[in-house]
Amino acid sequence: MNYKFSKRELLLFKILGAAIVMIGLFYGTSYVASEITKSKNLIFLEVNKFNNKKQLLAQIKALETNKTLETSPDDFLADLAKNNILFEQKGDEIFISGLSNLAALEIMTNIEDSNISVESFKFIVDDSTNITLSFKFNG
Repeated sequence: MNYKFSKRELLLFKILGAAIVMIGLFYGTSYVASEITKSKNLIFLEVNKFNNKKQLLAQIKALETNKTLETSPDDFLADLAKNNILFEQKGDEIFISGLSNLAALEIMTNIEDSNISVESFKFIVDDSTNITLSFKFNG
C-alpha cells in the first residue's frame, strides 16, 4: 500500500526538517562555544600559573644576585657619614640615636637592601622623635 503525502504534508515535513536542522545547529554551536569558553578559562589558569612561577623564579634570581652582593659595614658607616647621620661606635656596636620614625625606617631598609650581615640589632623607642638603633655587625 503506497501512501502519497499531500503537498501540505510535504511542506510540513520540509518545515519540520528545517526546524530540526536549525535546532541542531543552535545546540551544536552552543556546545562548541561552551567548549571554547572552557578551553579559554583553562588556558588563562595555566598562563597565570606560568606567570606566577616566572615571577617567583625572577624573585629567587634577584635574591641570589643580592645575596652575592654584600655591602661591608665600613661602606655602610661611610654612607651614614655621607648622609650626615651621627653615630657612635663602642667596640663592635654602633649606636645611632635621635632618629625620627622615617629616618630609622630608612636606615633599616638600607641595611636590608645592602645585604649587610648583622649579628644583633636593637630598636629603642623613647618617643616618636627619639629612636635609638644599635647594630652589631658580623665579622
